[in-house]
Amino acid sequence: MECVSTTSFSVALNGTLHGFFPGKKGLRQGDPMSPALFLLCMEFFSRLIKRSTSNSKFNFHPKCEKLRITHLLFADDLMLFSLGDLPSVRILMECLREFRDVSGLAVNTSKSSIFTTGIVNYELTDILAQTEFTRGEMPVRYLGIPLAAQRLSVSDYSPLVDRIAHCISKWTAKSLSIAGRLELISSVIQGVECFWLQCFLLPAAVIDKIHRRCRNFLWNSKRAPVAWDEICHPKEEGGLGIRHIQSWNVALLARVLWNVHRKADTLWVKWVNEVYLRGISLWDWQPKKGDSPLLRRLADIRDRLITAFGSPVAAVQCMADWSNTKGLETSKAYEYFRPKLTRQPWKAAIWKAFIPPKYSFILWLGLRGRLATRDRLMFLQEEHLCSLCINTMESASHLFFACPFSVHVWTNIRQWLGITRRMSTLPSAVKWLKKEKIGSSVQNKAKAIALACTVYSLWKHRNEVIFEGKAPNPEGLVICIKITVYRLILALFPHEF
Repeated sequence: MECVSTTSFSVALNGTLHGFFPGKKGLRQGDPMSPALFLLCMEFFSRLIKRSTSNSKFNFHPKCEKLRITHLLFADDLMLFSLGDLPSVRILMECLREFRDVSGLAVNTSKSSIFTTGIVNYELTDILAQTEFTRGEMPVRYLGIPLAAQRLSVSDYSPLVDRIAHCISKWTAKSLSIAGRLELISSVIQGVECFWLQCFLLPAAVIDKIHRRCRNFLWNSKRAPVAWDEICHPKEEGGLGIRHIQSWNVALLARVLWNVHRKADTLWVKWVNEVYLRGISLWDWQPKKGDSPLLRRLADIRDRLITAFGSPVAAVQCMADWSNTKGLETSKAYEYFRPKLTRQPWKAAIWKAFIPPKYSFILWLGLRGRLATRDRLMFLQEEHLCSLCINTMESASHLFFACPFSVHVWTNIRQWLGITRRMSTLPSAVKWLKKEKIGSSVQNKAKAIALACTVYSLWKHRNEVIFEGKAPNPEGLVICIKITVYRLILALFPHEF
């Protein structure tokens, strides 16, 4: 009782603390005893419910009778289940009143609702009068996702799409580099999706909406130079490492499927086995009309695995290979379900932790031939000559290696780092870099950074000449590249200089 009887508080008034004064009841905020006391109270409530529902007048909800489920507790939320008849509701209300009298904890009727299906109006009116609760409508949002008795419509997924839109609206895209926007999509937005993806199989229309918002954010609402499906591949395959939503969705649901197969010790898995499988193997069970939409989706994934591996036994063995003692590893399942592309040999050279992401990104676009050089913009009927030499039509190979301006820059950088090989295209430059076998030495890292920095700086300088009217300045650009490389190397090896 010391935790309860010794609480004291102070109050800040006009910026000044006043107090302390003793509390009359309750714990200090954040007291580690609070969860323990909550569990003790709810244990009493659970026993009270169990005793009361043993009454022959109480009727269980049809889907809860086999496991005798009457209530679920999460934090300070309580869900009660029963058949939609007045005697059962009365028994539950008597439990709530008795609990109130003993503990002093009363139900807030203004924040409580009743959800029903298949009850005639006059019965519903009597039940509402008995409880004084309001009538709720399905689907109801709980813990961030909608709960519904039927399959969700596309509009029911609007909270997910709206939340992603809200995340994007908080970030000022123009103040972020494209590498920064890519990181936000990979970490924040795909984290928001994950909670939904392990509960529902998202419709294609919803996925398209998410893709559209992410694509517009990544490219700052401009025309995308690379298709979204191509971006959603690992960097080893020429993508940007963003997860493929459909495949990630299936991988997360495959983990749920595996939990049902191995009969994991959770209430939901026990409920599925009792209510739907009823002693039938998951691999033999066939869903019927009216069964849970989630279970029907799980059956689709099961059938997909059986078709792919030839038999249920082979499918189970494959899923066992994806699993450890804690359950199915979604990363392995995702690797199986995601679409594959040929591995790109230049990945290891451009996506290095010590190379700034904005440099790697320009190299990535250049190697894919997606930089907006003037030879790719001929349809605009604008100037097509190189802005740095004004002699030849601008292309990626000319801009970065054949232009006299670029040749001068590369010559100085190669001499500075002792590079004897002359490079003529981006693929050949990266191929040379791979042959150098980038290690941990200062010189090797300096060469990799210098290559990426030079390509990035040439592209940036070209844009400054076109859009800002600056004069080409090869000597100044060389100095800027050397300073940038030196600063990056100094940050990596502060004790080497």
